[in-house]
Amino acid sequence: MEINGTTFEDYALASANAAAGMSKDEIAKVFGMELPVWEATEQQWIGKMSELTPGGPEMQFFGEAFMKPKQGKFANVEGAADSSDKTLEKYPKWSHHIKMQQHYAIADEVGIQIDIQKEYGISMTEYAQLGMHWGGIFREAMMGGDNEKMQKLSKKQDKLMKKWGDHFKEMYKDQNSGIGDDIDF
Repeated sequence: MEINGTTFEDYALASANAAAGMSKDEIAKVFGMELPVWEATEQQWIGKMSELTPGGPEMQFFGEAFMKPKQGKFANVEGAADSSDKTLEKYPKWSHHIKMQQHYAIADEVGIQIDIQKEYGISMTEYAQLGMHWGGIFREAMMGGDNEKMQKLSKKQDKLMKKWGDHFKEMYKDQNSGIGDDIDF
């Protein structure tokens, strides 16, 4: 199926590149469209997403597009997002991702929104790529029925989450947002 000559795969890759910061104008140029045509195409694809089978091949590709957004019509486009391989070169350890997760979560608990780009030098797309990579390792162990590996991974995850959680709780201990402090129940 195509909408204005744009396949679902094209749309998925456009979405991944948009999440990485590519403008709608740039995406429209990749497809050789005027901006209003791309915007209409995008809206139609958003509407069609609900008709796709969860876990089906289209939705699987949609997730994979965020791991490798520089393919298809975006393969040689200047400014297209890099693949997860580049992100893993920057942050090759699972502990890196858990540190980022805990930083984001603990800061949010006290009302602070950290800027992943500023703090770690990666975009939200790259952050998501790390999550999908490490989640895939978990999923692979689970689907393979490797209970021993799952137990080791779970134990390591718990240890790392505690380590980084404690670190960021200490870091932000004096920075409570105070929302609701004056409410008596």
